[in-house]
Amino acid sequence: MKVTILGVRGSIPTDGPECCEFGGATSCILVEAGGQAIYLDAGSGLLRAPDTGAADVSILISHSHMDHILGLPLSPILLSKKRLDLYMAKRDGLSAEEQLACLMAPPLWPVGVERYPAEVIFHDLELPLQIGDVAVRGMESNHPGGSTIFRLDHNGRSLVYATDYEHSEEKNRELIAFAHDTDLLLYDAQYTDEEYARMKGFGHSTIAEGMKVFERSGAKRVLFVHHDPRHPDVKLREMEAALKGKNAALARAGEVIEL
Repeated sequence: MKVTILGVRGSIPTDGPECCEFGGATSCILVEAGGQAIYLDAGSGLLRAPDTGAADVSILISHSHMDHILGLPLSPILLSKKRLDLYMAKRDGLSAEEQLACLMAPPLWPVGVERYPAEVIFHDLELPLQIGDVAVRGMESNHPGGSTIFRLDHNGRSLVYATDYEHSEEKNRELIAFAHDTDLLLYDAQYTDEEYARMKGFGHSTIAEGMKVFERSGAKRVLFVHHDPRHPDVKLREMEAALKGKNAALARAGEVIEL
């Protein structure tokens, strides 16, 4: 598995010299394995989607909050003539296609998906599923409106993408089992402990809680994602310094990990 971090900012894109190191683009992770190019979420990081050659292209969307889909309208994928398989769970009685149409239709956007060169095939997410030789499993997150946590396995390697997740004792037990022995855990740590005390119920977690899941699951490595848009590089470096090299770090846009 080759994992490319394209965007790890949460809630809204940011810009400016104070966020160059970790990046300001919202959630998008590219996983390449077995002739498949699988994107996890379609935030503004999707605008940096690289040329993946002849690989089949899929997008697994955790949920349709704006920061996780706003990269689609101008993404290189939709502007290409490739086939794109897009998977997202039904929410609030709306199919994957209907949810995306809330963004990509007037008055918010001038044209619908059908006007793009790409052939987009919508799938209402049903798990587990196979994308080529890549096995995809999921569990429901703890997040307002719902969200899907994904696990991808291929050839004895795996990753777990647990963004937009708020910890609780019960959910942590479920996530620890789900992430058992994974090679890479991507965990939502938008808030500091002090911020979480004020933001409880907003659907995000902390580094301290993520370390509990990491250590108890037997995961080999953890990268923290969904950085708060109010946290500049200097703040994120401070948060990372407390980890002291325990196979744990804060994810940076542009980072490439070989599993």
